[in-house]
Amino acid sequence: MLQKVLNTANFSDKIIVHIKKTDQGTIEDMTQLATAITDSLQTNFKSSVKEIQGVVNEDDALEIIDFVYQNLPLFLAESDYALLQQKMNEDSIQAITKANFETLVSPTGMLAKTTIARDPLAITFQGMNQLKALNASDNFVLKNGFLVSKDEQDLLLFVTPVHSTSETAANEIFVARLESLRQQLNAVYGTNATATIYGGVLIAVANAQQIKKDIQYTVGISVLVLLLVFVLFYKRVLIPLILFVPTVFGALLSVALLTFLRGEISAISLGIGSVLLGVTLDYSLHILTHIKNGETKQQVYKSVTKPMIMSSLSTAFAFLCLLFIDSQALQDLGLFAAVSVLGAAFFALVFIPQVYVPPKIDSSKRNLIDRIARYSFQSNKFTIALLVLVVVASVFTYNNVVFNKDLTALNYVPKQLKDAELQLDGVMNTKSKSLYVVTYGDKLETALQANENAFKKLTRLKEDKKLLSFNSVAGLVSSEKNQFSKIERWNTFWQEGKIDSVTNLLKRSGAEYGFKSTSFAQFYETLSANFQPITLVDYTDVPSLSVTDFITETKDFSTVTTLVKVSEENSELLTNTFQDVKNTLVVDRLAMNETLLGNLKNQFNQLVLYSFLAVFVLLLLFYKNFKVVLVTVIPIVLTWCITIGVMGMLGITFNVFNVIISTFIFGLGVDYSIFVTNGLLQSKNGQQHTLHLHKTAVLLSVLTTILGVGVLVFAKHPALHSIAWVAIIGIFTAMCVSFTIQPLLYQFLIFKKERKTEL
Repeated sequence: MLQKVLNTANFSDKIIVHIKKTDQGTIEDMTQLATAITDSLQTNFKSSVKEIQGVVNEDDALEIIDFVYQNLPLFLAESDYALLQQKMNEDSIQAITKANFETLVSPTGMLAKTTIARDPLAITFQGMNQLKALNASDNFVLKNGFLVSKDEQDLLLFVTPVHSTSETAANEIFVARLESLRQQLNAVYGTNATATIYGGVLIAVANAQQIKKDIQYTVGISVLVLLLVFVLFYKRVLIPLILFVPTVFGALLSVALLTFLRGEISAISLGIGSVLLGVTLDYSLHILTHIKNGETKQQVYKSVTKPMIMSSLSTAFAFLCLLFIDSQALQDLGLFAAVSVLGAAFFALVFIPQVYVPPKIDSSKRNLIDRIARYSFQSNKFTIALLVLVVVASVFTYNNVVFNKDLTALNYVPKQLKDAELQLDGVMNTKSKSLYVVTYGDKLETALQANENAFKKLTRLKEDKKLLSFNSVAGLVSSEKNQFSKIERWNTFWQEGKIDSVTNLLKRSGAEYGFKSTSFAQFYETLSANFQPITLVDYTDVPSLSVTDFITETKDFSTVTTLVKVSEENSELLTNTFQDVKNTLVVDRLAMNETLLGNLKNQFNQLVLYSFLAVFVLLLLFYKNFKVVLVTVIPIVLTWCITIGVMGMLGITFNVFNVIISTFIFGLGVDYSIFVTNGLLQSKNGQQHTLHLHKTAVLLSVLTTILGVGVLVFAKHPALHSIAWVAIIGIFTAMCVSFTIQPLLYQFLIFKKERKTEL
């Protein structure tokens, strides 16, 4: 039911235009600036703006007054009848008639003439008080046609964009034009009043632009450097093309398979998958490195085929464990990455040996990467001591790493929007907790009845100061059952000769001021009119009422939404109040995100276990030697533990973005361990050069990852920044453990035992 409500309920995300008066400004200056903004939006932004709220022009006001007048009983509360009863006294009607006469002869008389003629007792304006529940705050009143704070320091406009928050490409131009308009008008009116803009759409666009800028300036430059390194190392200009063809093949294969299986591909999985595909370059690097160092095709296949099959299958199975997570996007990502890895590994084995012709090299000349690959890290006591120290420290800091479930902390918010939010918070509690009370039903009538019940409970909570404010449609849109009840209350009130009494009193007091006996004839007819319930369509015929912001109706399901502002300490009270109320849910969008991400964290812990078990079983099947499996698996476990421990030392938290990247790190760690193990085994069999070739390929893979992903550490966007740090720590740790700990494990568990056996 929760998912059905979320899919149906209307959680509109508006852009707030906040106009603030300067010390020398007046309310007229604010309304002039607001008028200039609304006029421009209505004239020049028709394709981008669906609706503007917070402004009521004269035509809109008259339309609302007419609507309330034509349906008077539906807008009166019980307290209105007590006030109406007081107005019906002879003295009261005498005073009302005198006030009406003075209004009509005043300069504003022509505007009020129609209203007074049809409603001399101003019952309509009593009914319009019910519309106040539409306002999210009691601190604002309608003045000069705009929503103005009671102290006349602030004015608010609410702009509903045509495109949703997620449609950043479509909103980018709109936001740029809106910002340009704001700057232009501030330049004109800024002495007396200034405007700021804030909203989810602006934050989404700022995030998209910052991500694009970060990638352009960091990854763009790093890719050029990376390609240059590959060209210099492999001594071939076309090496980047040869290197990336298997990766492209794997990507196209996975896209084709997902299209066949799913019919569509998640953009999120495709985007993150493109980052994860860096693991596929590892296979091309291994083959190229072996060929570059003079191995024949037969030798290359003998050296790399088994470890590549093992590595690709292990990594693919690790990615396929994402199928156990309850997320369509992550399941797509698992399939996408697994198929890509297998496809790229297969294509690299077939393609690269056929097209890459190595240059003639002088074996006595070794570049920096070759020298590092040949260095015996396991013999360096300082390196071993440092790793042991880090491992010990990680034991104490491992549990310091938490999962950050606050998605807002991962947003990039420019200073201008932060300042706008601070200003708004002082006006309308933007930082207070926002909850949604959503009533629902198979029919709109059921949802409206539940909403009326919720309205009563919320009113009591507000009177008890348990909530700050709430924004409800209950005072405006009533259920059919409640409408019949209100009409019956109206008819009951006007029985017992009250209509005749009021008619006579108005005619008598009116005659004293020159009113004709027929002056209020329309009012007399209204008192005895046969009122009927109205439907939602009747409300939507009055666009300025904006009931669609609150009510969503489909063929077989309807919801009515109420926005509630509450302090953090009272949020649980609100939730408990409606916990067992029929057809009512309290939706905390932030808490829901945190719950969903918390579930993702728990599932991710399971994913790590499943991935490890899958890798362990595959290695056991391939090696058929438990000790060799331990030599390969222990570095993988150590890499994971050290990575988490270092994150804990540096205060880096997991989040929904970098936790996925950690799967990529796990996959590369598996690759490094498998290739180093096979290099050690092949060295035992007389192929002494194989280990350093595998290590060379690992170094190039590390360089690729650091330049491709780790360079994002210089990005300003928090999500990209966190991804980069996890990538740097994880990849560097995987390399160090594979180059240092793994040879020691091999020497301790296998090599020494074999030597003793030989002796």
